[in-house]
Amino acid sequence: MRNISSLELKLHTSAFIIGLGLSAPAYFIPIFLQELGASYTLIGIMGSIRSTPYALLPIFTGFIMSRYDMRKLYVLSSILSLIGFTLLSISQSYLEIGLANFLLGVSMVFYWPIAESIIAEFFPEDLRWKVYSSFSASWSTAYFIGPIVGGVLAELANLRTLFSISGIICGVAAPLIYLMGELRLKNIDRIGFKGGKLIHMWSLYVMVFLFTIGMACLILLAPSYFYEAGWSNLMVGTVFTVFGMTRTIAYVLLSKFKKIDEARIMTLSITIQSIAIFLLIYTRPEIIFPILALAGLINGAYFVASFSVISKKVQAGYRSISIGFLESIIGLGFIIGPAFIGLLLDYLNVWIAFTITSLVILSALPILFFSKNIR
Repeated sequence: MRNISSLELKLHTSAFIIGLGLSAPAYFIPIFLQELGASYTLIGIMGSIRSTPYALLPIFTGFIMSRYDMRKLYVLSSILSLIGFTLLSISQSYLEIGLANFLLGVSMVFYWPIAESIIAEFFPEDLRWKVYSSFSASWSTAYFIGPIVGGVLAELANLRTLFSISGIICGVAAPLIYLMGELRLKNIDRIGFKGGKLIHMWSLYVMVFLFTIGMACLILLAPSYFYEAGWSNLMVGTVFTVFGMTRTIAYVLLSKFKKIDEARIMTLSITIQSIAIFLLIYTRPEIIFPILALAGLINGAYFVASFSVISKKVQAGYRSISIGFLESIIGLGFIIGPAFIGLLLDYLNVWIAFTITSLVILSALPILFFSKNIR
């Protein structure tokens, strides 16, 4: 009999450790590129390279998990992160930086989607929502602690040292994941791909894609934008600590509710995300800090609502594949978003670039209003 409490503790602890390793340098990779002379376009492309695996691979995790020990898949997130950050710390060319970013992107494929599959398959039905909320709180807590830790390390040492330490932190999780024991599904009918099971949720996937463009702008381009405006590494780390903290608060608060209104949460989140992106034209800390705090709240709430819609609207047996597809859509947003916004920032003025991006995000509202699968 599997010890559910022990498995939950190891899952949450490993999620925190890997999340800390991934988040500490996340907002400083664009700054590292900028210090090497990269343009916004190249910074955006590097962000897209990191996001490419996450757009292409998560959908297959729903199939892979029926064939392999999920513990061995999950541990790849720790090992590949260690290799990626080590390569980044010694990189001397944009090609090496691109390869490091690609490895980091692959590591994330084996982080969130696999961990969520473990929750869906190895925990009792009445505990899954609680465990999912706790898991989200674990990694998001790491994501608001990480940036401030990264900012301090960047100020006290340098960015290459930060990348090395981050890789070591990610590697620490590997033995802990191994101790989770074998996590292999047995005696199940393997799920086949049926496009109709996913296509009927098309409106949700399009909305998530448009929303994610704003999230990608905040995470992959805003750090270098703030840095160019005169912010220190410590200030950049602090503002994204605030972003991560409020995102964690959103996860915790929503886990307290027995029922949520997904359509209302999504409407509010899309509207606020659009406004937040537009207000990036003002780089004053007294404006950006509250804006990023609010953005953290609505980013957490939006994806909880999306997960909830899938859990209610998708037939049993296809939920993990649908979640994998959702994660792929998020990855696609992180590919197209940075490159698109980076070009706008390089070739148009800041006001026009962020106004266009804001309107793109807002275009998700008509889809929401007319979608029968969400309301």
